[in-house]
Amino acid sequence: MSQEVLKSGIGPELSYSIDEPSTAVEALSTDTANVASHLLNVQAREFEIAQGQQELLSVEEIKDRIKLLDHQLQAAHRALFKMSGGALFADEVGLGKTIEVGMVLKEMDFRDTRDSFLILTPAQLAPQWQKELEEKFGLDFVCNYDEDFYGFDAHDKIIASVDTAKSKTNRDDVLSRRWDVAVLDEAHYVRNDDTMRYELMDELSYGEAFFATATPIQNDISDLYNIIDLIRPGMLGTRQQFDNRYVVDSDDAQIKRSEELQEKLNRVMIRNRREETKIDFTNRNVHTNVFEPSAAETELYDAVTDYVRSNYSSDDARHLVLFTLQKEVVSSPYAVDKTIDRWLSDKEKILSKGERSALSDIQSIIEDIDQTTKQERLRNVIETIQDQIGTTRAVVFTQFRPTQDAIADSIRGLDLPVHIVNGDLSSKGKERKVAQFKDEGGIMVATDSISEGRNMQFCNVLVNYDLPWNPMKVEQRIGRIDRIGQDREVHVFNMALEGTIEEHVLNKLFGKIDLFNQSIGGLRDILSRMEKSGSDFEREVFEQLRHADSKVELENNFEDMAVDLEENTEAAEKMNDFNRGVFDGFEFGESA
Repeated sequence: MSQEVLKSGIGPELSYSIDEPSTAVEALSTDTANVASHLLNVQAREFEIAQGQQELLSVEEIKDRIKLLDHQLQAAHRALFKMSGGALFADEVGLGKTIEVGMVLKEMDFRDTRDSFLILTPAQLAPQWQKELEEKFGLDFVCNYDEDFYGFDAHDKIIASVDTAKSKTNRDDVLSRRWDVAVLDEAHYVRNDDTMRYELMDELSYGEAFFATATPIQNDISDLYNIIDLIRPGMLGTRQQFDNRYVVDSDDAQIKRSEELQEKLNRVMIRNRREETKIDFTNRNVHTNVFEPSAAETELYDAVTDYVRSNYSSDDARHLVLFTLQKEVVSSPYAVDKTIDRWLSDKEKILSKGERSALSDIQSIIEDIDQTTKQERLRNVIETIQDQIGTTRAVVFTQFRPTQDAIADSIRGLDLPVHIVNGDLSSKGKERKVAQFKDEGGIMVATDSISEGRNMQFCNVLVNYDLPWNPMKVEQRIGRIDRIGQDREVHVFNMALEGTIEEHVLNKLFGKIDLFNQSIGGLRDILSRMEKSGSDFEREVFEQLRHADSKVELENNFEDMAVDLEENTEAAEKMNDFNRGVFDGFEFGESA
């Protein structure tokens, strides 16, 4: 089939060792139908043949940027030198698959053996990939969200969401060129061969492919076949041949001839397990604090909620502001006041007399609030951190700048250094602030501008002053301190106001998925089963609030969401257990 010829993978009948050149010559001379495929395999081997050595030469260049762990180096080395045509990185969650793939890309760039690279990810991860590759590996990739992105035919190093690449606008451009290297993150998203995502990858022309997923199997063993066949077309035979040989007829979730399948998977798959890495993962302790709001705070919350419900329309340009306003009211009155000020002073906004009056009434309520309950209780939380955990270092997260200012003002009297980090700081400015925080201790008050790409394992305490409704964002915050290299127990303090949407999200929804003991990979599995991203989930939370006519109805709406979450959590856990059951009998650490 012509499509298979375009890709690097060749069937097992054409695989050969560089130590046996006669095999290659024989394949070329006797199987002319696969000449093109064979030549692509030869090209993939040029990487190691031309260099004359199988060492990771780029490590010295990046050693000051990142600490590479043994299992990550071994995975990158094996993918580069033992797996012609590409590899599936299937490490368990939290072991650094992105780092392993980044190391492969860095080595190729360092040796100047490949020219064009296309990295495809879920939409929310594209900027994170871009940041990681630049900061840790010195690799300059353009992202499809960048202002200077001019299309898929205009750059040689591109990071884009899978959905952007498959869109009608971009699909032809993506498929019109042959990429030297294709990378696919969260590869289980293309497990279904009936989807447009799968069709895009199947039609994409590339020399080498590197896919990453912690859960190669989401539903049954066919998921694994579909992913592997994209990396190495034909290696597992046709789908029918695979099913006949390896799948138990009565149960798609069981395999037969496991040793034979193991041998084949070893040619293309790398899987490290937590227990094998000898990494000590610390415990995570969660402290949830729900406080009774003052009468004025309750009045403010009700007034803002009523205003949002009365004026919200998804077709209205204001819907994003109203969405934000509802999140601000549980963060601080100062954030609400700032938004209303900006809104009222905008001469281009057309507000009715009734709307202006309602907004003025909200601001009048705010004037009666000198200090918020959260401000008062935060001081108590910090004292608890000092007395019971024995540290003077903590990160306090908020989503909003006016809230950040208020937090900083309220804790400056505690005789602790206060470090402010927000989006106004450049990347280097943030690095300097993190360095000061590490050296001086004290409290870092940060917005979510630092929740990705900055590692602070020297700190083991985090406070969620307000709570994003997107569970991915919460875990990204925690991930700044709870990651490989953390050698102390991690403490997470959550602050919420009683009777607000924040309390519902914290107790009813996040409690159902055990958010604070989850991993980002686990959250993605749960949300993908709901066919939702983190932002979609956040929007649904808002819609439940907006449509509820009473507190009882709101309670019921959140109960329904909680049931859905629980069901999808159970499904994700069952599939993860199945993945472990399939792969735990396989020893993927050794090359075949």
